[in-house]
Amino acid sequence: MPFWLFLVFFKFAGALHYTLLSPFGESLLPLWIVGLLIGGESLIQATLDLPAGWLLDRLGYRRMLMASTIAFIATSACFVFGLTLGTYILTIFFSIFGWLFFVPGMNAYLLSHANENESARFFSIKDVSNAVGVVCASMALPFVLLFSPQAAGAVLIALQAAALVFLIMSPKDKAVPPHHERTVAQRRHLKRHSLRALWRTMKKLNPAGGMLALLTLAAAMFYAMIWFIVPLVIAAQQENAGMLSFGLAVFDFSIVVLGYLLGTWATKKNRRTFVFFGLLLFSICGMALGFNFGLLFIIFGFLTTTGDEMANIALWSWLHHLDHDHDQDGAISAVITFADDIGYALGPVLAGILYTAVGPGLAISLGALPIFILWILYYILVHKHFPFEDILDLAPARLIKWRHKS
Repeated sequence: MPFWLFLVFFKFAGALHYTLLSPFGESLLPLWIVGLLIGGESLIQATLDLPAGWLLDRLGYRRMLMASTIAFIATSACFVFGLTLGTYILTIFFSIFGWLFFVPGMNAYLLSHANENESARFFSIKDVSNAVGVVCASMALPFVLLFSPQAAGAVLIALQAAALVFLIMSPKDKAVPPHHERTVAQRRHLKRHSLRALWRTMKKLNPAGGMLALLTLAAAMFYAMIWFIVPLVIAAQQENAGMLSFGLAVFDFSIVVLGYLLGTWATKKNRRTFVFFGLLLFSICGMALGFNFGLLFIIFGFLTTTGDEMANIALWSWLHHLDHDHDQDGAISAVITFADDIGYALGPVLAGILYTAVGPGLAISLGALPIFILWILYYILVHKHFPFEDILDLAPARLIKWRHKS
């Protein structure tokens, strides 16, 4: 329970900070430069993801999650000194280290604690906890936009301090022993850890690992555009702020409502079917989002994240089944996080350009197009119609049953 509460408070503060970056930045810089700065944050973070995975496996998951939380407190403290170009750039800089260990550390921590028989439900609870935090951030956004930057910074610091307290109360790492207690083989593994070895590990996890990385990339780019564009619309249309903030919250509200149920279904259903229909629902509803910012936005937003969660749970379940040794959970999580960071680097840049070029609605619809392309690619791969199937280690005709997700 303390770890679930840590996730709630960390995501509450982290999502709120990320959402404030575009409207705060718009008051200081042209929108396309704001997109470059926010995207550049994720790009720099992407270059550090693999070293971060190595550090997680070497120093421990919970310890590095504490480092991320402390870094985010420093990130939030920048706003306490007022909103200037200097503090804005500093808050983006510190947030690199605030997010760096969070996602791979969280996934690796849970991979090391997951039980074979209940891992899908276990990881769906993680998604629900994250989603609760994001929903809280979305609903709080219209009110925080009325605060001064100093007051907003104080709120963020309080939330992250609560997250740190719950993390300290969480169970210690289970799979990573202290450095001096490790065997000679474990030390040699850490010393000789290389990109080539990691690549061989990821190949063993194909096709689940490859599809999960591609889905993470496309989804991150799409959500980055959503969280860049919708706060700008909220700031410009305060009369519709309540409806739009709920529309922003509904992406994670669907996980709160359905996350545990989908995790349970993932233990009983064919994962191939889950991924197929999840990607289809995700792509179609995502493209339909841009046509309406009223009630239909809320409905399609709910269905969009439902499709994403279906595919995501099934792919993580498959990955966990293929990962027998669990000796590189941090590094594997870092690879997936690398794809996530690349998506969050591209999304704000594209959103900043498309927002002024074609408007918010069409920009969102175009952001969902790569997910539809991924659905087509998945269909080709699973049904063995792709000409380079021997190279890509394609899926078998029928996928093995199992459970899990991150």
